[in-house]
Amino acid sequence: MASFPARISRRYLFSRRKEAFITILTYLSIIGVAVGVMVLNIVMSIMGGFEHELKERLLGTNAHIVVRSIHAKVSRWPEMVAELEKTPGVESVSPFTYHQALLRGQNSTSGILLKGIGAGSGSERELSRFVRDKETLSRFFESADSDVPGALPPILLGGELMRTMAVLPGSKVSLLSPNVQSSPFGLIPRYRRFAVIGRYNSGLVEYESSLAYTTLKAAQAFFRLGDSVTGLELRVNDVDRAPEIAKRVMTVVQSLEEGTYAQDWTESNRALWEALRLEKSAYFIVLLLLIVLASFSIISTLVMIVLEKKKDIAVLRTLGARSRDIGNIFRIQGAIIGAAGTLIGLFAGYIGCLALQRYGFPLPEKIFPVETLPVRMDLVSFLVVGVCSFLICCLATIYPAARASRLKPSEILRYE
Repeated sequence: MASFPARISRRYLFSRRKEAFITILTYLSIIGVAVGVMVLNIVMSIMGGFEHELKERLLGTNAHIVVRSIHAKVSRWPEMVAELEKTPGVESVSPFTYHQALLRGQNSTSGILLKGIGAGSGSERELSRFVRDKETLSRFFESADSDVPGALPPILLGGELMRTMAVLPGSKVSLLSPNVQSSPFGLIPRYRRFAVIGRYNSGLVEYESSLAYTTLKAAQAFFRLGDSVTGLELRVNDVDRAPEIAKRVMTVVQSLEEGTYAQDWTESNRALWEALRLEKSAYFIVLLLLIVLASFSIISTLVMIVLEKKKDIAVLRTLGARSRDIGNIFRIQGAIIGAAGTLIGLFAGYIGCLALQRYGFPLPEKIFPVETLPVRMDLVSFLVVGVCSFLICCLATIYPAARASRLKPSEILRYE
């Protein structure tokens, strides 16, 4: 059975009034809270979608954990691969090379990072996601194993880099290494011609315009590494546990070769993730102010109900109602308005997110890495928004409830 304040509060809230303005203000308060909750949930879901898409694309072109050496190359990498593949949580281990170079086309030049990868490696599997023509990677590694005299080593360029340099698949480009070599004419940079096998499109313009791929064998030969590599790329089963796995990897590699270290993806992209987290928190706080603004209409609604029901409050006090009971009547009214607005807003936000997922909202491809607005709903985020909204609405009842509980029945009945 409902308590005495709860029954009175429901009657005050939903009964017909002579003053229709108070009823309209009550519904506007509910709508205001609902709109604030809906907008906050949709924006947070969109921010979560962008964060998820960026994370997927970054991890698609980068390893979960990278093993490098302070000496710039790792010599005992075959032994490391054998040991790391036994490490719990590690899915695959792949050697790679990573060097700066100058790429020169027919009419333009560009500084790039050249990455050498091996056939069947985790890097190849991830790169295959961004190559539209699946035969491109097959030709990429087949040309590296070619025994044809004078055959050029292959290179795979990003779509943005090919566009800016006006290079097409099948073109010949020149690669210059910053490491110089002695000659009768003095010190000159290393020079080699490469054949452009194709392109990859990751959706990240910064990567596509500066990162190129070649085979591990070609990179070792061009940069004169011998059998050494720049480092090892590790893929793990759970990317969220990468920092924990990186500690175990660090122990293994340091026991095999001095000067080696492991770095997980959260550490190498720390500045980016911290910026995203800060931006998400700022959006949450700013949009939460919409709910705070809507709570002011709850305050005004309850104050007007207090003024309208002064005689009723006086009669209740003379019949034995305590000040706390009178205050609870208006606290419950505010809680009902807040709960109704919050629930409607949560439902409307969920429907809005579903509509964006189903129908999409087109975005400029040259500005954003995705074609449509990404939406990723998170149950925890919805719950946090709902709880914060309800608490704000409950806090809005403090002043009206205190004012109602302080009314003196003797003064009201004397003049009314």
